[in-house]
Amino acid sequence: MTWQDLLAQSAWRGTVLLVAAWAASLAMRRASAAWRHFVWTAALAGLLLLPVALAMAPKWGIEAAPLVGAAYHQAATVEATPAPNLPSPRPLDTRPNWSLFWMLGCAASAAWFIAGRLRTWNSLRRSAEAAYAQGPLAELCRARGIGPAVRVLENAATRLPLTWGILRPAVVLPADARQWPADRLRTVLLHEMMHVERRDLLAQTIAQAACCLYWFHPLAWIAARQLRQERERACDDAVLREGIAAPDYAGHLMELARSLAADRRRHQGAIAMAERSGLELRVRALLDRRRNRRPLSRAAAAAIAAACIAVLLPAAVITAQAQPALAPPSAPAATAPAPDVPAQQATPPAAQSGRGSLTGVVEDPSAARVPGCEVTARNLDGTNVEVTRADPAGVYRFTAIPPGRYAVEARSAGFATLRVGIVVVTAGQTTTANARLEIGQMSESVVVKGPAATAAAAPSPRAAGRIRVGGNVQACKLIAKIDPVYPPDLKAQGITGTVVIRAIVTKEGYLSSLQVANTDVNAGLATAAMDAVKHWLYQPTLLNGEPVEVLTTITVDFQ
Repeated sequence: MTWQDLLAQSAWRGTVLLVAAWAASLAMRRASAAWRHFVWTAALAGLLLLPVALAMAPKWGIEAAPLVGAAYHQAATVEATPAPNLPSPRPLDTRPNWSLFWMLGCAASAAWFIAGRLRTWNSLRRSAEAAYAQGPLAELCRARGIGPAVRVLENAATRLPLTWGILRPAVVLPADARQWPADRLRTVLLHEMMHVERRDLLAQTIAQAACCLYWFHPLAWIAARQLRQERERACDDAVLREGIAAPDYAGHLMELARSLAADRRRHQGAIAMAERSGLELRVRALLDRRRNRRPLSRAAAAAIAAACIAVLLPAAVITAQAQPALAPPSAPAATAPAPDVPAQQATPPAAQSGRGSLTGVVEDPSAARVPGCEVTARNLDGTNVEVTRADPAGVYRFTAIPPGRYAVEARSAGFATLRVGIVVVTAGQTTTANARLEIGQMSESVVVKGPAATAAAAPSPRAAGRIRVGGNVQACKLIAKIDPVYPPDLKAQGITGTVVIRAIVTKEGYLSSLQVANTDVNAGLATAAMDAVKHWLYQPTLLNGEPVEVLTTITVDFQ
């Protein structure tokens, strides 16, 4: 699955997840705000896990109804011929790069959040300990069973009380908190402690990460907004459960909200008590005695998480696949198998609407099948790169791939890389491109040191492993050689160089058609290298037990 496919799949499947969360929130409108807040937290966490699940989870196919009335397309056959060892031309792709576009948007969203957090951190790092609030906060921590004790700080740069930090949470109070009445100070501390106890800062970080990943999706931003509103209502309910009178708490909240006119900044990464969004609805909810204010139990949290997983897993693993089109009663029979492909293994038309298939047979020079050969198809009109391996019968298949022009290559150990060429895949059709591999070239390298004045004894031959690809292929190996002699006059003059010799290893194991590939080397060094190499003896390459000729490159380095 390409990046663009992963993004598209995550976007529309994430829409299903967010719509389900919205429906659950509406169905739970009579439940407490803590329940709805956890629903949105689970949905946004599911958005982050969705791309991972799509990339790693196994896929379950569900076949859709066949398209009656459409006839099979006849399979097209493309005979593959070995192409020269040159890169396939790639046309200029003028289509927009959606992956780059997504990464730029994701980086911009992340930069916006990170910059806000840095501004908040820079503003709060000059905070001092609020000694007057240490006693009430420590008492609340002991009563709520929160440990170690949460820090309480005072900062003149903020006008609103807020909570900051996930691992080391701290409550930050404005400078005028020194003049607050004791009941308001305790109420504010209790509200902020509820954020710490409920791990609201972690939930906010999850929401911001989901907005970065799905910055283009409006439902992700709406879900983050709903999470913020339900978070504050849940904390308000928790404060009222501690015995604070609703009218008194609403009065404290409105008094704090008056500071909003003087503090227009938004503290990223922190949670302010009296945010502008939904303030009127919060006050109405506080004064509504019929409001459900029950906390979220562990059983309810487990049930909501299980429901989220029940929506997430099918969205990640189920893929819809259309059945092949059926011919009408008067239409002729379906397509016959492509040439050289066994009838029982013929690939039907594309399994998905708007896609095509590519198949073929991989053979060696003796026409024997090559199982396990790696075949790569690169879309010249798109960004997808498909990779597969031939089955035991030497047949490879690409099913349900986007239509377009594909550059097909075949690779297998012991053989040269074969560029099949450009193959056109059409929607609803099966294109066949057969490949015949050639035996790969071999190479030898020899280093001739300056002190060597006479021919050195032949070292042990280089080992070559036995390769079984398709038929029986045994690579040739050097069994006897004479090392080149450094010409004394050239050695005395300090002349060095590298001689590259190309030759053919014959069926008898001798070298023929020797020629120096590089013309910029000293002629004396070239002659010395040729005089030695032409006496080398090889065990020839065996293909299916029969010797064959192969090309070789020999490098002699005079140092």
